[in-house]
Amino acid sequence: MIFHRLLRHHLVFISLSLLSVLVVCLSTAFILDHQRRSTIDEGLKQSAYHARNFEEQLTRNLDSIQRLADFIAAVTPEEHGERANVLFSRLLRQNPFLRSLSTIDQQGRILNSSNKQAIGRRVELIDFYPQPHGTQETALRIGRPWLGRDVDQGVPIDNGQQVSLRSLGFVPLLVRGQYNGEPVLVLAALNPDYFINYYTQWLDTGIGLAEVIRYDRLPLFTSGEFLSGTPDAARDLGSRLQSSEIGQYRSTQSQHGPMLTAYRASRRFPLLVVIHLSQEQVLAKWRQESVQTVILVGMTLMVLLYLASTLHRRQQRLASRREAQRRREYEQLAATVFETVLEAVMVTDREQNILTVNPAFTRITGYAKEESVGADLSLLASGYQPEDFSQKIENLLTGQGHWEGEVRSRRKSGEIFVAWFSITQVLGDQGQVLYLVSGFSDITEYCAEADRISHLAHHDLLTGLPNRALLKDRLRQGVRQAHRERTILALLFFDLDRFKPVNDNLGHLVGDLLLQTLSSRLQEILRVSDTLARLGGDEFVLVLPNIKNSEDAFKVAEKIRSTVAIPFTLEGHYIEISASIGVALFPDHGVDELSLMRCGDQAMYQAKAAGGNRYAIYEQQMS
Repeated sequence: MIFHRLLRHHLVFISLSLLSVLVVCLSTAFILDHQRRSTIDEGLKQSAYHARNFEEQLTRNLDSIQRLADFIAAVTPEEHGERANVLFSRLLRQNPFLRSLSTIDQQGRILNSSNKQAIGRRVELIDFYPQPHGTQETALRIGRPWLGRDVDQGVPIDNGQQVSLRSLGFVPLLVRGQYNGEPVLVLAALNPDYFINYYTQWLDTGIGLAEVIRYDRLPLFTSGEFLSGTPDAARDLGSRLQSSEIGQYRSTQSQHGPMLTAYRASRRFPLLVVIHLSQEQVLAKWRQESVQTVILVGMTLMVLLYLASTLHRRQQRLASRREAQRRREYEQLAATVFETVLEAVMVTDREQNILTVNPAFTRITGYAKEESVGADLSLLASGYQPEDFSQKIENLLTGQGHWEGEVRSRRKSGEIFVAWFSITQVLGDQGQVLYLVSGFSDITEYCAEADRISHLAHHDLLTGLPNRALLKDRLRQGVRQAHRERTILALLFFDLDRFKPVNDNLGHLVGDLLLQTLSSRLQEILRVSDTLARLGGDEFVLVLPNIKNSEDAFKVAEKIRSTVAIPFTLEGHYIEISASIGVALFPDHGVDELSLMRCGDQAMYQAKAAGGNRYAIYEQQMS
């Protein structure tokens, strides 16, 4: 009875305790698993970073070998004996990543060399990759690694032979140069120690290793202990290489245990740089933190179960710890994003004084962080924004907490650029504004391209005048305005008399030049509000909004007629043309753009039928 009474009395507490234990254990396992995945992802990114860095350094040095080959090809034919040796020695001092330089003939026999003992020795050219395709010789070919200090002492490593890093001597490179149209073969002994020292400076051997591999998956040198790899790992890398020359993955087929591997092919040479980071080492810190977290959670649960009276307080403390951990992770992530994002970001206080900026801000604006911090937003002011622009933004931020839009800003150099700005308020616990976070990107080129495309879509390519599409839009707006304000709008439809003989007799180039010159003349006699458009060929339409009466339209028609009648002197040709002009008025002849265009066209043909070089207003009987 007593046991049942106690069980019934503490049923809620026991249920809540068991539920809390279950929730805490599952949450801890989820967090630890998430942190593990994040740590592995970060390790893969670090591996890819090293692969890119090492590949760039290797490709740079191999590029210099190609230049050395061209230099040796040009100089060595005039240099013999000791003088050639002096030349090789000087080049070796300038390029410490090489052990020796030699010239060889087509059969692989060494002719000249920085190593006197190597002269006369024959090198098997079959080991070099890639093999020549037919008669075509590649610029640089890579041989099998050799044991020994130099060519006179060394021997090539056999396939599958496991070689200690201390025994590795050099990697032969066969470079093709040209002298007076004749090929010159240069044999360069690449010093692996130079690259291995560079790799170990950036990548601790206790954490990972770097490998340089030929495209046929033959290892050349490594910062690890042995120069070899498992066949399964080579096949895995080969299959991945077929789909992409840059990649990263988790490798379990390694003699060193699970690895976080990244590979990157050289931009110019048949080489791969492969980086292996030990997954165990990458996860070491995570394991230590996980043990500490598990111990902490376990002790907390024991205390919670033992001290029922402090259950709520203990849970609050645990939640507080979790929140602090989450904030630290979030702040670390935010700091990483802030430094690496391509969009410029700056943080200001409530008075719009700049507190910090990211590297992209410096790249876009030209202002260094030291120059920007402490200044206000006027640092980027271009003077192109309205006076009330800042006040409008502040009002929108007050109401919505966020604003974005297009802004013209000024770089440090004085250059104006178009930026797409996004501003967000950061509020405190009491709702007060703490900071303003602004991000922007340079969209100058995008805006210029958009304007160019829009102009091409709405303007005639030959004359630069509005085309049919833009004319319809302007005419539609003019009709609506005239209807709304009860004013008169005139449409003048005209084409050129005797224009076809100009094209037939003088050629289309002269005809095009005539149209361009005429367009310039007409634009000089028109108002800014008038729209002159070219429909095609020698047909033009003029929209005259907001005129007082039909006499104004007739005056403009006469001015156009007399302007067209002025002779042209183009490309040495004296040209006289005239214009037939049809006039249609809103609202007398039409109440929409289609009817006005039709009436103007019919009036123009009436003027042309009457002999041309005149204007005619639309009349009902024309229909």
